[in-house]
Amino acid sequence: MPITKLMRFTFPSLLLGELLVERGLILPVELEDALAEQRATGRRLGEVLVSRGALSGAQLTGALAAQYGVALSAEATATAPAPAEPYQPLGRMLVMREVITQAQLDDALEAQRRSGRRLGDILVGDYGVSMLDLAAALGAQHGMQVADGATAVASRFADDAVYEVKEHGRKPRFTTDSFLEATDFAFEYLAAKSPDVLEIVRVRGSERERVWECDQRGAPPDSPDSIDRYGFDPNAWTGPRG
Repeated sequence: MPITKLMRFTFPSLLLGELLVERGLILPVELEDALAEQRATGRRLGEVLVSRGALSGAQLTGALAAQYGVALSAEATATAPAPAEPYQPLGRMLVMREVITQAQLDDALEAQRRSGRRLGDILVGDYGVSMLDLAAALGAQHGMQVADGATAVASRFADDAVYEVKEHGRKPRFTTDSFLEATDFAFEYLAAKSPDVLEIVRVRGSERERVWECDQRGAPPDSPDSIDRYGFDPNAWTGPRG
């Protein structure tokens, strides 16, 4: 049974922001301002956007949950401001919240690598994780909480893009229409298999764009395009110094 290594991961905030812009939940200028505040404070991007009134906690949590095929039926609220903690993928959040055991997560990750099925589908279908537990863990990843009395049901997430997780010059290791699922798979694959670098490629029709890279440290290499646009690399930001 594989042993999951504990690593510090840096979540690709820029991709989350782009998702929210594409869904019409925030404006590009609101994303730029929020990324600048994230740089100054080290807070999670979702927390910053909600605190600035760019979107509601329900909208953010709903967008995150939709990436895993979960529809929330009740309002979500932001957690109280707290120091940014190292990002952990969905499966590890569920272990930390004692929804599943580490052994169950290891087995589920191995099943995901063998079959290409979504981790959320495996955890819900094979291990009895509820949709609400799944949504709550997703919210916790981004400094949010699902309100008391909320319910969650399965929902079909539709995106016009496909995300491939692959090593340079090789066939995809995993393909999904959810960038959150692609990011989680990349982190877990890095911890289990230790390739030099993984990349996430976004495919829209005939267009292919490498949107993120992640190395063995759990952090993306520097991105010149992001640095030119924002003045820093939001994908690799780990909080203020000192």
